[in-house]
Amino acid sequence: MGYEYKVVIFDMDGTFLNSRGDGEIPHVWAYEAFRKTLNNYGLNLTVEEIDKYFLSPLHSDGEEGVKRFCTRFGLECEEFWSRRERDVIEAKIEAMRRGEIELCKGSEEIIKYLSEKSYLAVVSDSQQACVDYALEHFNLKPYFKIWYGRRSELESLAYRKPNPFYINRVLSELSTSREEAILVDDSAVGVLAARRAGIDSVFIYRGEKEAGYNYKPTFLVRDIEELRRIL
Repeated sequence: MGYEYKVVIFDMDGTFLNSRGDGEIPHVWAYEAFRKTLNNYGLNLTVEEIDKYFLSPLHSDGEEGVKRFCTRFGLECEEFWSRRERDVIEAKIEAMRRGEIELCKGSEEIIKYLSEKSYLAVVSDSQQACVDYALEHFNLKPYFKIWYGRRSELESLAYRKPNPFYINRVLSELSTSREEAILVDDSAVGVLAARRAGIDSVFIYRGEKEAGYNYKPTFLVRDIEELRRIL
């Protein structure tokens, strides 16, 4: 018999949506989208340079990291970020359309199973337009009560996990106590966000993210299909 929760909150990318893509380079669709953005400014960076100068500062410092990138390459930050967001959203939606981005194995079955027992929600650091499209494209909307992605304004980066802002919003809108909710996530920052929100968490651990152990998830699984044994 699994644990009973009123609300199960899902991360999206890497949790029920395999956004890695099918190329040799993980998330190659996103790199290609970023190169498209850079081409508008006469810039051409390698994958390694994109990781070093853009993605690492973005992930660690959010808005300030993006501003440092723009200063380094002489870009007007707001205009650059707006273009980058448009290009990434367009590329991700197109990757779903052509089947490069698919659901993780067993996701739909588990989501359907849990929707019969609990209210389901999505809290994703992906853009809201991408979350909307994914749930529509993969026919998952009927299973979820509420879903949140990130807004595209630069300052919205402050609300990414481990900030529990959207987790707290879900709890409020579904009138749920912290003891009645759990987050399912494949990232250490997601586990930390759950901890900061005061709710339980499931960490989908695939062997490459040992940092997740540091935040002491309530449950540890190898893939989303294992949720059936604990929820």
